[in-house]
Amino acid sequence: MKKSLIMSALVILYIIINSLVITPSQVPFYNELINPMMWIGLCVMAILLSKDSVLRVKDESNKTQSLIIVMIIYIILYFLLGLIFGFQKTPYSKNIFSVITNIWSFGGIIFFQEFIRASMIKVEHKRKFNFILVTILFTLANLSFTNFFDHFANVKEGFIYTVSTLIPLIVSNGVFTYLALIGGPKLPIVYRLFVTLPEFVVPILPNLDWFGTAIIGVTLPLAVFVYLNYVHVKKTERFSKRESRQYSPAVYIPVFIVIALVAGFVIGIFKYQPIAVLSGSMSPTFDRGDAVVVEKLNKAEKRELKKGDIVQYASGSQYVIHRIVEIENDVYGNRTFITKGDNNNGNDLNPVSSDQVVGKVAFVIKYIGYPSVWLSGMVS
Repeated sequence: MKKSLIMSALVILYIIINSLVITPSQVPFYNELINPMMWIGLCVMAILLSKDSVLRVKDESNKTQSLIIVMIIYIILYFLLGLIFGFQKTPYSKNIFSVITNIWSFGGIIFFQEFIRASMIKVEHKRKFNFILVTILFTLANLSFTNFFDHFANVKEGFIYTVSTLIPLIVSNGVFTYLALIGGPKLPIVYRLFVTLPEFVVPILPNLDWFGTAIIGVTLPLAVFVYLNYVHVKKTERFSKRESRQYSPAVYIPVFIVIALVAGFVIGIFKYQPIAVLSGSMSPTFDRGDAVVVEKLNKAEKRELKKGDIVQYASGSQYVIHRIVEIENDVYGNRTFITKGDNNNGNDLNPVSSDQVVGKVAFVIKYIGYPSVWLSGMVS
């Protein structure tokens, strides 16, 4: 236990030096040299301190193969999302020297960190406490403190950063610690390389927003935990068929399907998408705090729009949901729509073109948009 505490103290010292001294100073060659060398030093200390300890790992090969299969499925599904949301260029250079440098700077540290994590989790005494401690330490060690507090300049930015970065980081590190416990350093290394390396070796990645990033950042580690826990229990415990079924990943498939469907619905993968109402311009048809479900329209369907339909259209960087009160043709003969909020005294200032129209309101769900209203209110 003393050796584990010594290693914990060294990791804490790294976090303090890195966050309070090195990062603010913007030391040259930090990613390429300084940071890897610090982790190499910590890795050497971990090996020396844990050389008399043995972490009992059963069926490591089967667990590794199972994890690789899960991660290959993840990679396929992840890039298929690009067909829905489009792709964006990765920010990292793809010349061979830059790729090698990035793999060393980020991929190399993964090896050092996971060897250290596995050595720290070997301790049998107070295992739950040690599990929590290791997870917290590595969460902090992998948290970027550069402009950290700028992410909390307002409620909205703080919320987005917490949901898309902090929570996935905590959940992932909890799963990494569990993988190190049941399979040594190899399992978390495999997981992290599959997630990290595409950013450095593939020229394009799916263009996901913060919500999509948050969903993947939480559901992927949870799915890996559920499946690897099943593989581990099945091979190491003698359970009856009934007890084994309780650990089967099939039990959780409906949960993940529901999460995927809800996430897809909110993000807008499907033809229908919910939108929270943030103003009272359409009262009493629907009020602030309600949600409308918008049916996205193609060009042919837009030609079928008629007076009285409620449409969502783009106005600059914002979206407006108002009723069509007149349909006209512009100087080129293209259809334009005159819109108005039911609760407004006059029509909207500018006619709306067909290209601006996103969709038509299909139906209203009362009150469920209030979380978005509250968040918007706190931000403003």
